[in-house]
Amino acid sequence: MPSIDQAREARRAAHWEERQRRQVEARGDAGRADAWWDRARAICKANPELWNDLARTLENWAGRQDSSNGA
Repeated sequence: MPSIDQAREARRAAHWEERQRRQVEARGDAGRADAWWDRARAICKANPELWNDLARTLENWAGRQDSSNGA
């Protein structure tokens, strides 16, 4: 029998997967991005120290896109 933490994590994962499925169905790739934003915010809310890591990741990603698109 799974522990309470394992059951909670399984419910959380199932909820997130269903939310992502619905958002992709409704909005395509933009919905997928929204679902990942929701997940990232939830993770950072649980551990505020991760906001800096998320910000740097986005900064690097945006920088790559800017340079590849000539922006």
